[in-house]
Amino acid sequence: MKKITLALSFAVLLVTLSGCGDKPKSDVVKYKYTPAQVYTETCAHCHGAKGEGIAEKKAPALTKQSVQELEMSLFDIKNGGIGGQSTATEHDVMEHNMKKLAEKGYDYDIKMMASYLHNTFYVAK
Repeated sequence: MKKITLALSFAVLLVTLSGCGDKPKSDVVKYKYTPAQVYTETCAHCHGAKGEGIAEKKAPALTKQSVQELEMSLFDIKNGGIGGQSTATEHDVMEHNMKKLAEKGYDYDIKMMASYLHNTFYVAK
C-alpha cells in the first residue's frame, strides 16, 4: 500500500512540476511605454493630473476606485465592453479611443495600469 501511495505522490509531483518553468519568450508582451507614461500622455487630459476626473469631459475620478474596480473598467475598455461595464456613450467613445491609442503604441497591461492608478491616485474614502 505504501508503494502505491508513494508512486501516486510521485506521479502528482511530476504532473505538477511539468507545468512549471519559464514562459516561452513569445508569450511575453513588451510595452513601449510604462503605465505612468501612458497615463501622463494619454489619460491625464481627461482624468486630470491627479486622477481627480474632469466633469466637462465626462471622465470619472480615479481617486476612490479599488484596484479591482480599475481592472474591471480597464478590461472593459480594452475589450469592447465584454466585461459588462459599458453602459454609457462616453465609455463607447473611450473604447474607440483605446484602439487608436494602442495603434500608436500606448497599450498597457491591465493589472499593471490598475496598480499604478491605485497606488498613485487613491484617496481613502
